[in-house]
Amino acid sequence: MSIFSPELKEFSETNFEKNKFSREIETKLLKTLSEGKERFPDIVQCPNKSCGNPLKVEMKKEEIFLFCGNCGWEQVVRNNVY
Repeated sequence: MSIFSPELKEFSETNFEKNKFSREIETKLLKTLSEGKERFPDIVQCPNKSCGNPLKVEMKKEEIFLFCGNCGWEQVVRNNVY
């Protein structure tokens, strides 16, 4: 299969969009936090259209801190279940 194949391009674009920070990723992060895990196995990408770099994910006791070292985007996801 050629790297210029439309099917391959569509597959890679779909995976790229799937890993951007979204409500679904936020739900997965909160589930990981509630399970007491210290790491998140997936790579989460910056939601800025012009950036798309991988985010740094820091799991804390009651919150998750996401930060993009390239553009400065950051988000704190808090666990609302106490």
